[in-house]
Amino acid sequence: MSMNIDQVFIANPITSNLSTDLMYFGQSPYGAGNDAAMTFSNFQAQFATATYSTHNAILTTNATGVVTPIAVTDGQVVIGSSIGAPIAATLTSGTGVSITNGHNTITIATSGADHWVDQTTASVTMAANTGYTSDAGASLVTFTLPTTSAIGDWVEIDGKGSGLFTIAQATGQQIHFGNQTTTSGAGGSISSALQFDVIKLRCLTANTIWTVVYCVGNPTIV
Repeated sequence: MSMNIDQVFIANPITSNLSTDLMYFGQSPYGAGNDAAMTFSNFQAQFATATYSTHNAILTTNATGVVTPIAVTDGQVVIGSSIGAPIAATLTSGTGVSITNGHNTITIATSGADHWVDQTTASVTMAANTGYTSDAGASLVTFTLPTTSAIGDWVEIDGKGSGLFTIAQATGQQIHFGNQTTTSGAGGSISSALQFDVIKLRCLTANTIWTVVYCVGNPTIV
C-alpha cells in the first residue's frame, strides 16, 4: 500500500466500487507481508453464489454460529430464546383475541368482549361474552344460556321488541338474582316484564351457574 490506513479509510472515503477496484485486507497490527488484495468483482462473487436448499426462508445462526435458514409458513414469525436457537412459530391468541394467519399477513382482532348481535329471530343459544338486542318485533325471543362458559364470562340482553324476552336454561344451569334463584335446569328462567328491560349475567361456575350483575326492570323469575 502506498498510503496508510488513516489516509485510505478516513481521508479518502469512497461511496461506490468498480468491478476492477482492489479491496485490501490486512491484519492488525499492519505490517509488510500480512496484507492481501482482491478485486471488488471477485469479492462480490463470494456471496452472490451462496444458496440454500430452503427457499423463502429467514437466516439466523445456530448455537455454533453457523448460518441456518428457517422455513416459515403463513403467519409465522421468528421467536428467540435465551436457551436455544430461534424458531418459527405462530402467535397464540389470548382471551378475547382472535388471530387469523394468511399469506404475508397476521390479523389480530378482539373477540367476545366487543361482540354484539341484533337478535331478530325467536330463539338463540347465546355465546359467552356476547351482548344481544332482543329485536324480533312482537315475537317473544328465547335466549338460552351458553352451553360452554368460564368463570367471569358474561352475556347481556337489551330489550327492544314489544314481544319481550326470556332467558332459558339447560340441564344443571341456574341463575341467581340477589336473594332469588331460578329453578335448576330447563324448568327455570328469567323473563323481562317491559319492552326495554335489560339484564346482564356473569358466570360464577363454569357452564352452569350465573348471577345477575345488572338489571333494568323487574323481571319474572321462575
